[in-house]
Amino acid sequence: MRKFMYVLCLFGCCVAKEFSQDSDYLIGVHARVGASMGVGIEFGMPIIKSGVVEWRNFIGAESFGMKLASTQYDTATLLFSDKMTLSYLTGSSVVAAIGISYFRPYLFLSGGFGLTGGKYNSFGTSPYYGEVSAGIGHEFITKNGHTFFFEFGGGAMFIDKVVANQTLTTQGTTKVLVGYRFYYPAKIKE
Repeated sequence: MRKFMYVLCLFGCCVAKEFSQDSDYLIGVHARVGASMGVGIEFGMPIIKSGVVEWRNFIGAESFGMKLASTQYDTATLLFSDKMTLSYLTGSSVVAAIGISYFRPYLFLSGGFGLTGGKYNSFGTSPYYGEVSAGIGHEFITKNGHTFFFEFGGGAMFIDKVVANQTLTTQGTTKVLVGYRFYYPAKIKE
């Protein structure tokens, strides 16, 4: 597994090019903070680009711990998700002096399915985890395609069966992500 990750990182570095406003694809990593804590990776691509307005799709995988039936982290979750964002690209001469050339505020809607494992079950067996969330995000984009972002939203999580000491299978959740993305053009050479 470690060799695969090294090859994947090397491949990502080899295909990454300089940033342009017409960048198509991105790869990102993020930390999930709050009640459930973990890390994730995401791949993004534009669906509709019209000047400064963009509709983008993200496919991601996330691993995080949950407090399913107690006040301690007792369950690990591997979440596969899809996220849609609607964003507006803008710039500012005030912060361009420190290297942040563009801002991209956006709205997002996401959903995902997760496998759980821990104190009450083996990994990949029931209970299964589902999540639907929406919220806002903001990217700080440098000229060379590196971005830092944060997202804040809320939604609902679903567990398909009750485990010991758990009373609800559906509950509200808060989602806070902080991370890094790298944009690279997807130009096909003929």
